[in-house]
Amino acid sequence: MRSLFVSALAVSLIGAVASQGAAQELRIGVINLQRALNESEAGKQAKARFKEQLDRLQVDLEKQKNEVDALKDQLAKKSLVMKDEERRGLEKEYQRKLREFERAYEDTQGELQLKDSELTRDLIKELQTIIQDYGRRGGYTVILEQAGGALLYATETIDVTDAIIAEFNQKR
Repeated sequence: MRSLFVSALAVSLIGAVASQGAAQELRIGVINLQRALNESEAGKQAKARFKEQLDRLQVDLEKQKNEVDALKDQLAKKSLVMKDEERRGLEKEYQRKLREFERAYEDTQGELQLKDSELTRDLIKELQTIIQDYGRRGGYTVILEQAGGALLYATETIDVTDAIIAEFNQKR
């Protein structure tokens, strides 16, 4: 639905600009924001910081998982020879550790998604400013996003992604 809306908006925008008169040159650019995010220095640095945080969280989760697995193994191997009270205590501890691990896993997933969206949002804001400045300086009528399914075809000659990445790297 969003893709259809964006396509209709782009077509109507181009039609409106084109109908303003033949004297005004219609200049269109296309950018691949995902590529700009991935290939810019700021994007690479953000990805590296995100990976460090991910690795740190994974180490903590792996430690908790190992504790849960050890208790599960201990229950499987020794439950038959344990006293009922001792077995129930171990089962209770196992269930508690398992719940803690599951909660920590869910919290970690939420934290990572939030951090990723924050990093992406901040970089996109910066990129939007650079794209707008680039568009004004270059006399572009419109610069469209290549990804997302809204743009079905564009010649490579109007792709401004490399120029935007270069400007983004310079400004940081």
